[in-house]
Amino acid sequence: MEKAIHLFNDPKITQNLRPISYIRSLAEHWIGLSKIHEKWSAATNAKISWGAAEKQPNALHILGSVLPSQELIQELENLPEQTNLFFQGQLIAFRGLIVPSADWNTINSQANPVFFSKFEDLLSLNAALLKKEIKPNTFDQNHLKENGNILIHPENCFIDATADLKGSILDASQGPIYIGKQVSIQIGTLIQGPAAILDHSVTNLGSKIRPFTTIAPHCKVGGEISNSIFYPYSNKGHDGYAGSSIIGSFCNWGAMTCTSNVKNDLNEVDIFDYSTAKPRKTNTKSLGVIMGDFVTTGIGTRFNTGTVVGNHSNISGIQFLPKFIPSLTWGEYPKVKKYEFDKALANATKWAKAKNQELPENSAELIEQIWKEEATLRN
Repeated sequence: MEKAIHLFNDPKITQNLRPISYIRSLAEHWIGLSKIHEKWSAATNAKISWGAAEKQPNALHILGSVLPSQELIQELENLPEQTNLFFQGQLIAFRGLIVPSADWNTINSQANPVFFSKFEDLLSLNAALLKKEIKPNTFDQNHLKENGNILIHPENCFIDATADLKGSILDASQGPIYIGKQVSIQIGTLIQGPAAILDHSVTNLGSKIRPFTTIAPHCKVGGEISNSIFYPYSNKGHDGYAGSSIIGSFCNWGAMTCTSNVKNDLNEVDIFDYSTAKPRKTNTKSLGVIMGDFVTTGIGTRFNTGTVVGNHSNISGIQFLPKFIPSLTWGEYPKVKKYEFDKALANATKWAKAKNQELPENSAELIEQIWKEEATLRN
């Protein structure tokens, strides 16, 4: 395979994935057990880059939301120079300089590449990849039983030797379970596979982790979570429900914050679309909240089915909140106001520090960029 591969962003897909695409490239999204660029690195052993690209003749560029497969990798190896590879009208890859040209040769992929372009794609692919990527390992079952754990179908589990499990129930009868390095599974936790708790994360007392859930590294979770993706460094440490949801990094949920993920009439869920500034159909009957990065909620906050919450918001409300909450919204609904830049930056800095992280040097510029980009949406 190639010595170097660049994973590029598609502007339309990036816009579709607002707000969770504000601070990350397509290749930095989490599905299954890892980020997209990590999957390409493991599949090819090539040097993987993303974000801004350098001009390199004959360089291979691949859409950052495409999943690697042996069929696609083989097809890409034979992709001629100055050629665009499409699939179902979407540019999948090209070989040449940074920007593909319409004058280049165009071929259609025969590898049936899999890629995401919408929120619901991330959730459906996460469910599929958990089943595919979790490979059971050999671990000390006697030690786990001595600590009060119950394992149902342990042959379907991966449990790292450094993980600490006490008084939990792991049910892998319907799908595999992954417990990563230095994970703490506290007393009373119930995990139903397929599910993954990744490195250095914690499940609090009595947590219920239901199928098709990925908890990325350095999270602390509790209550009930189902069919959801939590990006790194976020907290949902208390009771409350998160279903069919995607939660960005450095978020913190107050106690009893809940999502609705199914409508009472079982109709299709619609959701706010940043690219059109209006709701769109999702072709799914189950979708909770899509939450950007650095969002905090007060106790008892309730999110309606198919809600989008922008970055750097600090919100609460005892009634259902609006289905679209712009970035930098602050206060208790319905009495909310804009979240001033200095407070947003200070708050983000505190949450990053609480997780022993530092904000990028350009964080202030990113917050201002988000504010300007959403100027028309706030009206």
